[in-house]
Amino acid sequence: MISKPKDWSLRTRLLVIAALASLTTLLAGGGAMYWAAQHEDQRLLDSRLEDLARTVLSFAEHEITEILGEGRTELMHTETAATLGSRYRYQIWTRHGSMLLHSYKASPSVPMMPLRNLGFGTVAIEGDDFRVFSMEGNGGEMVIQVAECLDERESAIGIVSLYFIGFLLLPFGIVFAVTWWLLRRSLRSIDASAAQLSQRSPIDLTPVVAENPPVELKPMITSINALFERINKTLSLERGFTAVAAHELRTPLAGLRAHAQIAATARSPEELAESLAAVMVGVDRAAHLLDQLLDLARMESVASDTDRLRQSVDIARVYESVVSDLGSLASRRGLRIESDFMEERIVAMELGMLLLLRNLLGNAIRYTPAGGRVNVSTRREGAAITLTVDDSGPGIPPESRERVFERFDRLGAIGDEGVGLGMSIVQSVVVAHQAMIRLLESPLGGLRVQVHFPLNRV
Repeated sequence: MISKPKDWSLRTRLLVIAALASLTTLLAGGGAMYWAAQHEDQRLLDSRLEDLARTVLSFAEHEITEILGEGRTELMHTETAATLGSRYRYQIWTRHGSMLLHSYKASPSVPMMPLRNLGFGTVAIEGDDFRVFSMEGNGGEMVIQVAECLDERESAIGIVSLYFIGFLLLPFGIVFAVTWWLLRRSLRSIDASAAQLSQRSPIDLTPVVAENPPVELKPMITSINALFERINKTLSLERGFTAVAAHELRTPLAGLRAHAQIAATARSPEELAESLAAVMVGVDRAAHLLDQLLDLARMESVASDTDRLRQSVDIARVYESVVSDLGSLASRRGLRIESDFMEERIVAMELGMLLLLRNLLGNAIRYTPAGGRVNVSTRREGAAITLTVDDSGPGIPPESRERVFERFDRLGAIGDEGVGLGMSIVQSVVVAHQAMIRLLESPLGGLRVQVHFPLNRV
C-alpha cells in the first residue's frame, strides 16, 4: 500500500532552514570565539601565575639571603591558608635541592616537579591537577615553583562560559524572531493568492492579482494566469462549438420532423416515397454531422499523446481504405482518382492519417464537378515529407482560405454536401503532428492542399 505523502508547510520549512543556518553560524562563530577566549584565558592565567612567582620571589629573596647569611637552616613557613587559600601554593629551593621556603599545604620535602624543569607544566598533586610554573632566582642559586589548582581555574572559566552561552542565545532569539516576521511578510502574497483561488467559483477564470509578490512567485502567478487564459479561450471555443453544433443538428432534425409529418399525411404513394426519400437524406446528413463531431473529438482527445502513438504508417494502405469508403460517391460523379506515392511511409498516428485523407479526399470528391480529377501524392522535400491533394474543382479564393478552418463555415456553400467540419479536423491532425498546411492553386485548376510532415524516425 502506497502511503500518502505528509503535508508540509513552506513557511515552517523556510523558518527551520533559517533557524538551522543561524544556529549553525552562531555555534560555529561562538565555538571559535569560545576556543579563542579560552586559549587567551589560559595564556593570561599562565602569565598571572608567572607574575605571582616573580612577586613571591622578589619578596622572599632578600629575606632568604639574610637567613642563609646567618647560617639558619630551619624551614620558613611564612604563608597560611588565609593568605593564598587552596588555589595557589609555592616552594623555594636551593639549586642543590634544599628547601628554603614553602607555602601552606605545599610539601616541605618533595618538589612539585623536577627542579631541572623550568617553565610551565601540569602535574598531579594529592589527586588534583595543578598548573606549575618553575623559574630560577638569585642568579641561579634558587628555584621557585608556583602551582595553581586547575579545578579552581576551570570553575572560573566555566562561569565566564555560561555568560558567553547566555549572550549567544540572545542574538539567536532575535534572529529567529526577525526571520519569522520577515517570512510572514514575504509569504503574505502566497496566502492572498491562495485565498483568492479558494473563494472563486468554478467558472471564474479572471487573473490572479497579488500585491507586490516576490520575484520567485511571479513566474507561478504568470503561469496560472496564462493557464486561466488558455482555459477560458478553450471554454469559449467549446461553448461556441456546442452552440453551433446544436444549431446545425437542430436544422436536420427539424427537417426530418417536417418530412415525417408529410409522410404521415401523404395522399399518394408518390408523395409518400418523396417524403421518405427526404427523411433518408436528412438522416444521412445528421449521421455525417455526428460522425464528423466524433472524429473531431477523437482527434482532440489523443492530440496530447501524439508522440507515444507515432508509428511508421503505410500511406498506400490508408489511402486504399479511404477510397473504398468514398469510391461509390466518386463513381456516381464519374471522377478519376489517381495516386503517386514516392514516399510510402510517414511517421505519424494512423488515426490521424486516416482522418486527414478521409476529409481531404471527401472534400475534393464532393466539390469537384462530374468527370473531374483528384490526385493524391507524396514526396520528400528536404527534412519533411509532403502530402499533396489536387482537384479540378472550383478552388477557394485566396482571401477565403483561412476561413475554411473555422468550424461549420462552408464559405456560403448550399445543399446537403458537407457540414463545415472537415478542414477543422484536418487542422487538428496537422497541429497534433506539428506539421504545416498550405492551400494553393492546383495545376488541375482547382484547390491544392499540401501538408508538410517533419521527417522523423520511428
